[in-house]
Amino acid sequence: MIRNLRIKIATIIFTLLTLVVVGIMIAINVISQSDNTAIIMSKLEDIAVSNGKVTSVRGGESYYEHFSVMIDGAYNLIGIAYSSDVVMQEKVIIDYADQALAFHENSGTIGSYRFIIMRKSYGKIISFMDISAYQQADRSLLLITSIIGGIGIIVFFFMSVLLAIWLVKPVQESFDKQRLFISNASHELKTPLAVISANADVLESEIGENKWLSYIRSESARMSELVNEFLILARLDDKMGHQISIAELNLSDLVLRTVLPFESTVYEMGKRLETDVEPDIMYCGDASILKHIVTILTDNAVKYSDEHGEIRVKLSKKGSRRILEVYNTGVGIQRDKLRKIFERFYREDEVRNSKSGGYGLGLSIAQIGTEALGGRIYAESEPGKWARFIVIL
Repeated sequence: MIRNLRIKIATIIFTLLTLVVVGIMIAINVISQSDNTAIIMSKLEDIAVSNGKVTSVRGGESYYEHFSVMIDGAYNLIGIAYSSDVVMQEKVIIDYADQALAFHENSGTIGSYRFIIMRKSYGKIISFMDISAYQQADRSLLLITSIIGGIGIIVFFFMSVLLAIWLVKPVQESFDKQRLFISNASHELKTPLAVISANADVLESEIGENKWLSYIRSESARMSELVNEFLILARLDDKMGHQISIAELNLSDLVLRTVLPFESTVYEMGKRLETDVEPDIMYCGDASILKHIVTILTDNAVKYSDEHGEIRVKLSKKGSRRILEVYNTGVGIQRDKLRKIFERFYREDEVRNSKSGGYGLGLSIAQIGTEALGGRIYAESEPGKWARFIVIL
């Protein structure tokens, strides 16, 4: 949980900083290109107004290589003007003018030349100016901002990770204290509960069966179950932050050994339990965690299946993935609650009621256990018909 919180915070910080950097990079390049375009168009207008007779350098400002083509209203050539540094033939200049007229726009870019078309008393003038220097400047600016932005993004990544660790540290400390308290309290509660249960048995042997003693034993059993779930939760939380016991095991045998003891209970309830387990599926994981996951999901399916319902447990292998599916018919789970059911102490009103027992910890334990093994768990359901829990390892 803490690890996921760190990842989320680091991702949010990194994403925001990256968006800021990218936004600044785009703004700088767009503004620069806009400024260059305005300068180029201003110079082209000067060239067109003077009928192409502006010198390459005018008033200390460079106009670069430029040429102009004058045509009358019938698109007949009137004349050509060009700066002294133009070396292309007039046939090529006329070809550029034809391409500009085909644009049906008053300005545009052809290769490394920007053009403008201006109306004149005699017809039109099409003026061109070499903008390769401006294009190179734009490319250089883009390269520089990209390098600086890339370095900034890398720095921001490490800053985001360090900031996330720093921000989550108080939460980590609080969570560790909570986990320690739950573990210690659970251990301390086990002894008095055992004493209460033992004393109830002694009293029953002396005074015989009594409904009050029955209530004491029943509630002691429920309290013991809750304490055990707290202990499991504390151990799994601890394993999420530390090395878990990894060993190769036969997952198929583990699933069958865990599920088959439910057959008698299911039979007495008038329900049907089916298993579809591919043989000899091997897996490297923690056997105790896996057993908890299978037990919780199977018990969950038995509890919340409808009368004379069906429970199916399936284990299969697809490539490198091991897939455990636990299905049951019944009222199912509302779609907007498919994620909430994995929250601690969450109980869906229609299904997780007091009649079925439980404290809303089972699925949370299953999720933490699955994540401790590097897998994921999710639920599917058609409300009013069925529910399925899928574990992918």
